[in-house]
Amino acid sequence: MSLRDAIAAIDGVIEAPSRYKESLAYWVNGKEIAHFESTTVIDIRLTRAVIRANRAWLRASPMVELRPSTSDWIAARTSDVALVLRLIELAAAAHRAPPGQIPHPPRRPG
Repeated sequence: MSLRDAIAAIDGVIEAPSRYKESLAYWVNGKEIAHFESTTVIDIRLTRAVIRANRAWLRASPMVELRPSTSDWIAARTSDVALVLRLIELAAAAHRAPPGQIPHPPRRPG
Protein backbone atom coordinates (compact mmCIF):
# COMPACT_ATOMS: atom_id res chain seq x y z
CA MET A 1 0.00 0.00 0.00
CA SER A 2 1.35 3.43 -0.92
CA LEU A 3 1.68 6.25 1.62
CA ARG A 4 -1.14 8.12 -0.12
CA ASP A 5 -3.42 5.09 0.12
CA ALA A 6 -2.50 4.54 3.78
CA ILE A 7 -3.33 8.17 4.62
CA ALA A 8 -6.65 8.01 2.75
CA ALA A 9 -7.53 4.83 4.69
CA ILE A 10 -7.40 6.65 8.07
CA ASP A 11 -10.87 7.10 9.58
CA GLY A 12 -12.51 10.32 8.42
CA VAL A 13 -9.76 11.32 5.96
CA ILE A 14 -10.87 12.42 2.48
CA GLU A 15 -8.54 13.11 -0.45
CA ALA A 16 -9.48 16.29 -2.37
CA PRO A 17 -7.76 19.29 -3.99
CA SER A 18 -5.62 21.43 -1.67
CA ARG A 19 -6.49 25.01 -0.77
CA TYR A 20 -2.78 25.83 -0.52
CA LYS A 21 -1.10 23.99 -3.38
CA GLU A 22 -2.06 22.80 -6.83
CA SER A 23 -2.18 19.19 -5.73
CA LEU A 24 -4.25 16.74 -3.74
CA ALA A 25 -4.56 17.08 -0.01
CA TYR A 26 -6.12 15.24 2.90
CA TRP A 27 -9.14 16.64 4.70
CA VAL A 28 -11.08 15.87 7.88
CA ASN A 29 -14.36 17.58 8.75
CA GLY A 30 -13.85 20.44 6.31
CA LYS A 31 -10.24 21.16 7.33
CA GLU A 32 -7.19 20.46 5.21
CA ILE A 33 -4.94 18.42 7.49
CA ALA A 34 -2.09 17.49 5.12
CA HIS A 35 -0.58 18.01 1.70
CA PHE A 36 2.69 17.01 0.10
CA GLU A 37 5.23 19.82 -0.28
CA SER A 38 7.39 17.49 -2.38
CA THR A 39 7.99 13.76 -2.75
CA THR A 40 10.09 13.89 0.44
CA VAL A 41 8.13 16.29 2.69
CA ILE A 42 4.51 16.41 3.85
CA ASP A 43 2.93 19.34 5.70
CA ILE A 44 0.59 18.27 8.49
CA ARG A 45 -1.90 20.43 10.43
CA LEU A 46 -1.75 19.11 13.97
CA THR A 47 -3.19 22.18 15.76
CA ARG A 48 -1.26 24.22 18.31
CA ALA A 49 -2.73 22.20 21.19
CA VAL A 50 -1.55 18.88 19.74
CA ILE A 51 1.88 20.33 18.95
CA ARG A 52 2.14 21.70 22.49
CA ALA A 53 1.15 18.33 24.01
CA ASN A 54 3.72 16.48 21.87
CA ARG A 55 6.42 19.17 21.58
CA ALA A 56 9.19 17.20 23.31
CA TRP A 57 9.19 14.20 20.97
CA LEU A 58 8.37 16.31 17.90
CA ARG A 59 11.33 18.59 18.61
CA ALA A 60 13.60 15.57 19.25
CA SER A 61 12.74 13.91 15.94
CA PRO A 62 15.13 14.67 13.08
CA MET A 63 12.25 13.77 10.73
CA VAL A 64 10.03 16.66 11.91
CA GLU A 65 10.35 20.40 11.35
CA LEU A 66 8.39 22.62 13.73
CA ARG A 67 7.16 25.99 12.50
CA PRO A 68 6.91 29.20 14.53
CA SER A 69 4.91 28.78 17.74
CA THR A 70 1.76 30.29 16.25
CA SER A 71 1.49 27.69 13.48
CA ASP A 72 -0.84 24.69 13.44
CA TRP A 73 1.43 23.06 10.85
CA ILE A 74 4.58 20.94 10.95
CA ALA A 75 6.60 19.33 8.17
CA ALA A 76 7.65 15.69 8.22
CA ARG A 77 9.93 13.67 5.99
CA THR A 78 8.01 11.03 4.07
CA SER A 79 10.79 8.43 4.37
CA ASP A 80 9.52 7.55 7.87
CA VAL A 81 6.13 6.19 6.89
CA ALA A 82 5.20 5.05 10.40
CA LEU A 83 5.89 8.53 11.78
CA VAL A 84 3.89 10.22 9.01
CA LEU A 85 0.91 7.93 9.63
CA ARG A 86 1.13 8.56 13.40
CA LEU A 87 1.14 12.32 12.79
CA ILE A 88 -1.75 12.15 10.31
CA GLU A 89 -3.75 10.11 12.83
CA LEU A 90 -3.09 12.80 15.48
CA ALA A 91 -4.21 15.48 13.00
CA ALA A 92 -7.31 13.52 12.01
CA ALA A 93 -8.27 12.97 15.64
CA ALA A 94 -7.89 16.69 16.36
CA HIS A 95 -10.24 17.61 13.50
CA ARG A 96 -12.90 14.87 13.46
CA ALA A 97 -16.51 15.93 13.93
CA PRO A 98 -17.90 15.27 17.41
CA PRO A 99 -19.94 12.06 17.78
CA GLY A 100 -23.40 12.45 16.29
CA GLN A 101 -22.43 15.33 13.97
CA ILE A 102 -22.07 14.94 10.23
CA PRO A 103 -18.54 15.88 9.07
CA HIS A 104 -18.19 18.90 6.80
CA PRO A 105 -16.98 18.22 3.24
CA PRO A 106 -13.63 19.55 1.97
CA ARG A 107 -13.66 23.23 1.08
CA ARG A 108 -13.16 24.27 -2.48
CA PRO A 109 -9.73 25.62 -3.44
CA GLY A 110 -9.30 29.37 -3.46
